[in-house]
Amino acid sequence: MGNWLLKWNEVGEINLFVLFLFENLSLIVLSVLVGKIIESKNTVLFKKDVKWIVYTLIFNTIVTFFGYKLFYFGYIKFIFEVSFLSILIDLFLITIIMDLLMFVFHFFIHKINWLFAIHKKHHSHIETNVYSLYVLHPIEVVGFGSLWLVTIWSLHFNFYSVVIYLVLNLTYGVLGHMKKDVFPVFWTNNFLTKWISTTRFHNQHHLNLNNNFGFYFTFWDKIFKTYIEEKKTPN
Repeated sequence: MGNWLLKWNEVGEINLFVLFLFENLSLIVLSVLVGKIIESKNTVLFKKDVKWIVYTLIFNTIVTFFGYKLFYFGYIKFIFEVSFLSILIDLFLITIIMDLLMFVFHFFIHKINWLFAIHKKHHSHIETNVYSLYVLHPIEVVGFGSLWLVTIWSLHFNFYSVVIYLVLNLTYGVLGHMKKDVFPVFWTNNFLTKWISTTRFHNQHHLNLNNNFGFYFTFWDKIFKTYIEEKKTPN
């Protein structure tokens, strides 16, 4: 199974790169469309951000291309079993592992001076929108991309879990950088949901640079004493 993925390599290196470039561009366009639907007035592209978004597009494509080649040559392996339990368990594991790795990486980006000098461009967006998600330095893109590739190289995850995770990752990236909070007020107080981050959670990170380094969950920040209360954001 998975032979259909291997056949993509037959189109040639340039066409494959263009394919992944179009894929990543489509994800940016989709993000913007969601932003326009949910908060049209806040979804504004500033001229100063265009080049950084283009850099992110190019380097995300490079990471995608490199990841595919690792799969093609057998370094990254997937399980193509259509099993609800397998998919659910692997999705849980991927999300927990990636959130921890990104928490650590994100924390040190803020604590190491030369890395924060790079990361400051992202934090020029104090009030964020969906474009903020893509305002990143290439080193950050490669850094986060490397965490992802090392994770799926180290462990053989269910392919469908990987796909679902990538969808959830994009969804959380978009929602986390909006101004309008789509999460209900009870979310942060309910025992079952208070461990899952919200728009307000990441919004507070952009207002308070030493807090809320997590992406999907709040418990890493609570464990390492970097959590700050998720104040309600304006609609």
